[in-house]
Parts: sequence; structure tokens; C-alpha cells
Amino acid sequence: MGVKVIRPTYRDKETGEIRKKDYYLQVCEGGKRYLRHVGSREAAYAAKKDLEEALATGSFVPPSKENDRELGTTFRDAVGRWRKEHVNINLKPRSKRYYGSLIENWLLPVFGDMELAAITRSTVKSAIAKWKVGRENPPETAPTEKKGEPKKRKHAPGKGVRSIPNALRALRSFYSWTIEEGLAAENPASNPSKLFRVDMPFRGDFLRPEEVPLYFDGIHKKAARYFPLFRTLAFTGLRIGEALGLEWGDIDWNGRFLSVKRSRWGEHVTTPKTARSIRQVPLSPETIDVLRAHKAAVSAACLKAGWESMPEVVFVNEVGKPMDISKIRRAHSRSLKEAGLRSVRLHDLRGTYTALMVSAGVPVYHVSAALGHTSTETTLRFYANLVPGVAKEMPNVLERFVFGNTAVQNANQMRTGAGRSESTELAESATA
Repeated sequence: MGVKVIRPTYRDKETGEIRKKDYYLQVCEGGKRYLRHVGSREAAYAAKKDLEEALATGSFVPPSKENDRELGTTFRDAVGRWRKEHVNINLKPRSKRYYGSLIENWLLPVFGDMELAAITRSTVKSAIAKWKVGRENPPETAPTEKKGEPKKRKHAPGKGVRSIPNALRALRSFYSWTIEEGLAAENPASNPSKLFRVDMPFRGDFLRPEEVPLYFDGIHKKAARYFPLFRTLAFTGLRIGEALGLEWGDIDWNGRFLSVKRSRWGEHVTTPKTARSIRQVPLSPETIDVLRAHKAAVSAACLKAGWESMPEVVFVNEVGKPMDISKIRRAHSRSLKEAGLRSVRLHDLRGTYTALMVSAGVPVYHVSAALGHTSTETTLRFYANLVPGVAKEMPNVLERFVFGNTAVQNANQMRTGAGRSESTELAESATA
């Protein structure tokens, strides 16, 4: 419960400059959030005191939906503004595409022609029930293709259920924006996990230590030119976009580390996923040797093909352009098949790095930092289930840390009685 003075910003469509709007008061009361437009800074802080007194004395009256600004604004019109003024400006290309899919396929069919003020918590719950029925009871045949429209894919029962909480998060983000814009007074999609929760295990997998050499052998046989990329992914934990955005200047050959500064998705080059994703990742001497050999090969190909200059990007195709993600995935699948291994995702090379590092005894904190996770909690939440044998190995790690190489010898002595304790010897002498 409280009152906060805020001043939203927006990007000028003509100049592209960031400008500030009028002052607003954001009131949090009873688990809900309301927004009041007050104009100037002086008026905002004067009204703030009055609202704080009203909250303290219990005389605060929440704004009614009949008095909301722009009551007639429909969801379709408002979400169109949101996409132009927020999604298309602030989000990365892949996120924009995914948000667009959620809006078109999930939100607009349900809320499109409804007024913002008419969408309540109950309305959202009804939408969830409708979405859930659609996922659990798909049509027996795929819808016929209409002229000028893409053909819709048939889905299996329950498939895509993870999209429901994602749609709710998009709806929550949208309503947070409408509150800042003064278009709505409260957020009907707040706390989406309380509205709908999917209890499904994390689908990640990883290659076991004995499987990694087999995987590399498969790469050499079926996709040799991709070996430096796949080995770097498996031994650094980089996301595929971060690896494709890597440049030669990002590698410190003497310090043996690489700097993650950008991410590439197709033709788009952006910043990494989060602020913590901008990081330095240590490299083993073997990985350094692989990258050195790869650089020499790229340099030789550059001279042979007569390119004007050597590409700055580390992982390039035969014409010196960044590798195509679809071809990388196909090469990964061919290599697994050649090695006789089960199908694992390309992103599971990141899980391989995590699981094997933790299994080898590396503290989770350092693994989390190398992965670029916001906190160790993220690492544990997504990857702890990939290393089930770590708990059993903990006592052995402690023994090796204290006794070094003599830990096994000490254990054998205990079993044979050669290392009996003094209390055991005293007990035996007393019995005699």
C-alpha cells in the first residue's frame, strides 16, 4: 500500500527522441494498482500527500470503471498502440515476433472487440478456460486453408499448453502499459501464476561425459566445418545467438577468455538476453587451440577466395557470412544420428556445459556467472534436475579436498581395519 509519483516516457515517432509525459500518481491499495493523471510536478506531490492521508485513514475511494479515461477504447485499438509504442521499439526481433504471435492467436480472438474497462479478472479466467479446452480438444482435422491466409497447423492434445501462461504474461505487460497511459485503472492479469499454472518438468537434456566424444566424432564425419562452433558451445555454455555474434576481437588469447557483448538472430544483431548476459567466459587451453586452428582455416579460405578482408565474425559459412541457424540445427541432428545418440536440442549443449561443470564439482555460483544467469536460483531451477548424481558425490568431493589423493587409501584402510581408531583399540584391550 502506497503512493508513487511517476512520469512515463515515450519515443517521438518523427524524431525518435525520448520524451517525457505529464506526472501521474500510482496508487497501490488492496493488491491493486491505480493511476491518476495530475499534470505538473508540484500538483503531483501535493496530491500525493492527500492520497497518503486517505489511505492512512481508510477514506480512499478507488476510481470506478465508469470514470476511467477513454472508456470506449477497445482492446484491439489499445493493443495496436501498445505494439507500435512499446513492443516494436523496446523488444528484440525474436521477442517482437513471439509477442505478435500471442496477440494475434491468443489475445485478439478473445478480447479483440471488448472495451478495456469491461475486461475483468473473471473475463480473464473465462478466457483461460476457453484456451485450455482448445488445447485439450483439438479439431480432428486441420482447418481448410483460406485464400490469402496461412494454413493453420493441427496440434496434438495438450500441446502448446505452455503458451497459456505466456499469453497471460503478455496480457499483464499490456495492462501495465495501459495503466501508465491512463487507459485503465487496474490490471486484471496481475499475478498470472495464480490464474493458471503449468506443472510440467523442464524438458532440457544433456550429453553424458562418455557421449561427448561420440558426438564430436559424429561431427567430424558429417559436419566437420561446424566442429569449432559445436565444441565452443559445449565447453563455454554460450547461447547459439551469442556464439553467432562472437567476433575475433572478443577473444583474449593470452588471458584465455571470451567476452559476450552481442547476440545475433538472422540479420539482427542486438545486446545479449539480459544485463548479466554481458560477461566474460573462461576458456580451456584445448578450446583456445580449437579456435586458433579455426581462425587459421578461415584466414586460408579468405586468401583462397580473394575476399577483401577477413570476416570479423568468428563462425562464418563458405562465403564469409554468419552461419545460418537452420543449417546449424540440421548439422547438429546429423551428427547425433551418426554417433548413434538420442535426439537432443541444440540448446541442450548449454545444459551439457552446466551439468558436467556442476558434476565435476565446480560451484554453482561460478557456473551461473559463466552462463550469464541473473542469479544462481535461475541455474538451479532450470538445470538442477540434469545432475541427479551430484548429491551422492558430495562426500567424496569433501574427502578428496581434505586428504587429496590419499582419500581412497584412507577409505581402504578403514575397511581392512588397518586404520582403526584409538577408541576401538582401547575397547578391545579392555575386553581382553
